Amino acid sequence: MSAHRRTASVLPGPGRGHIPFRTLEQGDGSLTVLPADAEALVAAGTLDRRLFDVAGRVDLTAAAGPVTATGTVVLDPLVPGRGTTRQKDTVRYTNTGDRPVDLRLDVRLATDTGRRLPDGVVTPGTDTVRVGAGATAEVPLDVTPGTAARGKYFGYVTATAADGTTVAHTTLSLLVRAPEHRLTVVVRDRDGHVMPGVLPNIWGAEGFVDYTDRDAAVATVEEGTYFLNASFAYSAEDGEEVRELFAPEVKVTQDTTVTLNAADATEVEIRTPRPAEQRSILNVNWRRELDGYRWSWGSMYFDAVKHVYASPSPQVTDGSFEFSTRWQLTAPQLRAEVAGGAVRFTPYYEPTSPAFGDGGARLRAVDAGSTAAPDFRAARGKLAVLEYESDPGDAMLARAKAAGVKAVLLVWPRGQTVWSWWQPDGDREPLPVLRAPHTQGTALLARVRKGRSAVVHFSGTVRSPYLYDVMQVATGSVPERIVHTVTERESAVIRATYTRTGDSAWTSEQRFGWRPYQETAWNNETSRYVPVGRERLEYVRAGDTLWSHTVHHNVVPDPHRRLQVGMRDLPHTYRPGQRGTERWFSGPVRPSIPVGAPWPSVRHGDTLSVHIPEFTDSAPGHWSFAEVADFGGGIGARDGQEPVSDTAEAALYHDGEQVFSSQHGMWGDVEVPGGAADYRLDLRTSRTSDDWRFGTGTRTSWTFTSGTETEEAELPLLQVDYAVPVDAGNAVGPQRRHTVGIGVRMQDGMAAPRGVTVRLETSYDDGHTWTRARTERVSTGRFTATVERPSRVHGDAAVTLRVTATDAAGNSVRQTIDRAYLHPGSAS
Repeated sequence: MSAHRRTASVLPGPGRGHIPFRTLEQGDGSLTVLPADAEALVAAGTLDRRLFDVAGRVDLTAAAGPVTATGTVVLDPLVPGRGTTRQKDTVRYTNTGDRPVDLRLDVRLATDTGRRLPDGVVTPGTDTVRVGAGATAEVPLDVTPGTAARGKYFGYVTATAADGTTVAHTTLSLLVRAPEHRLTVVVRDRDGHVMPGVLPNIWGAEGFVDYTDRDAAVATVEEGTYFLNASFAYSAEDGEEVRELFAPEVKVTQDTTVTLNAADATEVEIRTPRPAEQRSILNVNWRRELDGYRWSWGSMYFDAVKHVYASPSPQVTDGSFEFSTRWQLTAPQLRAEVAGGAVRFTPYYEPTSPAFGDGGARLRAVDAGSTAAPDFRAARGKLAVLEYESDPGDAMLARAKAAGVKAVLLVWPRGQTVWSWWQPDGDREPLPVLRAPHTQGTALLARVRKGRSAVVHFSGTVRSPYLYDVMQVATGSVPERIVHTVTERESAVIRATYTRTGDSAWTSEQRFGWRPYQETAWNNETSRYVPVGRERLEYVRAGDTLWSHTVHHNVVPDPHRRLQVGMRDLPHTYRPGQRGTERWFSGPVRPSIPVGAPWPSVRHGDTLSVHIPEFTDSAPGHWSFAEVADFGGGIGARDGQEPVSDTAEAALYHDGEQVFSSQHGMWGDVEVPGGAADYRLDLRTSRTSDDWRFGTGTRTSWTFTSGTETEEAELPLLQVDYAVPVDAGNAVGPQRRHTVGIGVRMQDGMAAPRGVTVRLETSYDDGHTWTRARTERVSTGRFTATVERPSRVHGDAAVTLRVTATDAAGNSVRQTIDRAYLHPGSAS
């Protein structure tokens, strides 16, 4: 507390650093410091506001004491080495008491990153001072440049009594400058030519530096270390290329010229076990740290960018530097080669073109004129090659289809990017429509017009059986050759299965990746397409890169933004050489608290904080919220259908009386009556469409006992895990019997439940009749159940599950999952 101004210094208690507070000064002189989580309790009268009146709990006069000091001293700036003479300032101490006070003085200053000002730069004229009763004493401050390094320093003159008690302190600030020099920057393009008017970024420990002469590309800077960068995009024959130019460590001690030369940049090479090409977003990131200050920068590019180059640089000696690129590589989508290898090129599908099968196609090319004047008379059963002049339009493609054309190849104009973004769903063109780069397309036409053989072999696949999620990292420097080789030894190799949940044959997914210095995965603004009902082998960079995977059960309407809906896992790293499996939407899909969840469901006081995702699948750590159509989610959002929101309804009962209900699931805080009571929590979900045929409805009911808690205590909510031997179509085998694994556990942080009993019932007619399965205990909390198809059921049938589990403490859970998975008809 301060005796002269009504202010309070607030320190949070253990575990409460995240709780905000506000101060309220009342007309009666009270000064209330009120934490956010106490406001509702004070408003309701549960807590007395006077408990938070800090003015009423502190004797201000006693707290301040009889000695006061100068509050703040701003010292004149220093420029070492420029003949700066010793400076002086003054701190005054006043003693309002009735006896003299002896003070010991100490001066300490540092930058806001913690770098100390050397001793002897700022010193008091005396280490001790006696302030007489009712008197004032002045202490001079001597400021000598000495070995002071450039920076902004802040600190205190602290006055302590003989017993070591702090009596007063004076805030000091000191700006230490450095001599100035001219920094001239020259930029050259990839052909080595000077690029006038280009002004790269200049950054130092105190932030960005402006150019003092923009025409001459000159900046006046203080002595010190600086980072320079610029980036440029160029057209390339197979797409585009990006050149990142760096000078990570420019030490300025005199007038200096720095050249950033795009011609010197070296290409980033990503070597993969199997042929691969960049798909989706490519990220380029770097981070520079100087004197505790950090600058992180990144950019993202569509997969039209095929090449990334970066300036080689020596190892930095001042601070740290990292350069990284993020690649998402799959099997080549489409390649073309004229028989005999005369012409090879990378064509692109039109966005809504049908794709060739994985076996590709062999088609004889014919000259079909231009899109403005097409001629398909000789193109039946062949590849019609047209010079692109305007959009071909539906009518022209319909004519091509009617003429028996097998596919259309558009020769793209010179200087225009041939790249396009193919999408797997929606209305399709009547036949495959492809784009060819101008140079190779023109060469193919020339060959046809000369009457030479021009059979084009198309290869590639839109259903890549493998994926390489690569984070190439260079630390401290950019080497002369930047080569990242993907191997099983340095990667995690994941066998990922994308379960088919309904009619949709494709899913949208994104694996977000971020480096340790990044607080979020930025520049990952495009989702990827994966066919469902099959497995994909995924290589993911191991080490200190953090990853989090999100998968939606169908194709989202807008792929060019961050995938914010769908099933996801918790952020994690991978170990080099790690092997694993991931099964997405593998049934049963139902509500539960996933293993590893960072948001426990607890009671603190008389507040229940309950966090239960509406959907989890059979994989540990996977979870999803119910989706709201207005926020890019919902089911059925494809082929022109209107998206439909999921439903999630929750209700909480206290000794049989409902005290809470929600139309948005069970996620958040609930105030409950004090004391011990029996509770029941019900959670119902539903999602039905042609794209979601399993787990269409769930009803889960937990019972538990809870009482007022002085500290956070986890709620004893029993969780049920399932292991059903389903395939990528969410179906078990056709045999009459199959085994279901059941695990019963508490949420993380709690002891395993004791004395667990489990009952499993199945229905093959959507809940009209039920059959109890035979269960056996495998180990603590783990059981197996034998499910048998009723003799009256012969064809394919969806299996509805109902599980009831209790423990010795009386906690229970009952969970019903409608159409949890498919049991196909017998093989006969």
